[in-house]
Amino acid sequence: MELQKGQKLKMTDLTDARQVQIRVSVRMNSGEADCTCFGVDAAGKLSDDRYFIFYNQAASPEGAITMQAGTDGTVFSLDLSRMPDKIQKLVVTVAADGAAMCDIAGGVISLSGGGNSADYRFSGEGFVQEKALILCELYRKDGIWRYNVVASGFNGGLDALLAHFGGEAAQPATAPVPPAPKPAPEPPKVNLSKISLKKSGDSHKIDLSKNSGEIHVNLNWNSGRKKLFGGGGAVDLDLACMYRLRSGEQGVIQALGNSFGSATGLPFILLDQDDRSGASVGGENMFFKRPELIDFAVVFAYIYEGVPNWRGTDATVVLQQKGSPDIEIRIDNPDSRDRFCVLASLSGKSGSLEVRREDRFFAGHREVDKHYHFGFRWVAGRK
Repeated sequence: MELQKGQKLKMTDLTDARQVQIRVSVRMNSGEADCTCFGVDAAGKLSDDRYFIFYNQAASPEGAITMQAGTDGTVFSLDLSRMPDKIQKLVVTVAADGAAMCDIAGGVISLSGGGNSADYRFSGEGFVQEKALILCELYRKDGIWRYNVVASGFNGGLDALLAHFGGEAAQPATAPVPPAPKPAPEPPKVNLSKISLKKSGDSHKIDLSKNSGEIHVNLNWNSGRKKLFGGGGAVDLDLACMYRLRSGEQGVIQALGNSFGSATGLPFILLDQDDRSGASVGGENMFFKRPELIDFAVVFAYIYEGVPNWRGTDATVVLQQKGSPDIEIRIDNPDSRDRFCVLASLSGKSGSLEVRREDRFFAGHREVDKHYHFGFRWVAGRK
């Protein structure tokens, strides 16, 4: 079904399913496009920041809204049966980073469910310097979910959209001032900042003297909507690392062999779980509790079972640290048929930790070890 700007329909005209998806694909002539979803109340306001779904917050608390961004677009998976009553409308937007809406070469937004879909195609024609678009709304009226194609330009960028819906973006830190008493705590502000390491060799330095807290590494990937293996099963993509501490101690943290590490003792690196399907909203997570102890480490992902096909995983790793922008690395150069992808290296240097995009593919553990000169002795392992 092809839709036009301003067209509205009842969800029941498309599907009776309560689990639906909104997929947004945007091709830019320059710059990048960030897709977001605002879950707002009856007044059209973001009364709960946890329902602002974007690159730094990919799911609502109960999982009624989840987001997966990949090289071929952004997918918002919606479970309407779990949507809280306070969320009366979902607004999907796209904001330009380093460009304007007139730079859109082409785009499509698709609502799908129950095997049916409704598409709206758009471009930058008719826009000038608008920095964002409000693409569509999914809203409740008279107890029925309805869909509206808005396709309206918005002069500000993502921070202006956030303000429009009643939220507030966090501002960069400034010089400290003497604390003043406050009558009540202010609501938390949304951190819109991120650093994308896009090319092999791109790096970012974390100043550990200013940010000494843990580093949280999150891996998320496509949960199996695409057939990645010959049998069509869901992909089992594992997050792991090889590390060497300043003390000289070294090892491997991975689900294989149940080497999950420790948060309270050496090496102070912990892998939280083995998500065998990608169905977990939180993906797989690794915590570097004492990053100042790291001499060198490589963070890698590997396909545990099946024929390697990275192209369909839409895998993204995000390094998070309190008080600093998120560092994002996407596996978007999947030409290799090798099973292992080294995503990033961490190098400890004089009170800092340099995060470098590696983007290297290998056949197995031994090849990774040999390239980075750890010198491990390998034996067969299993989960």
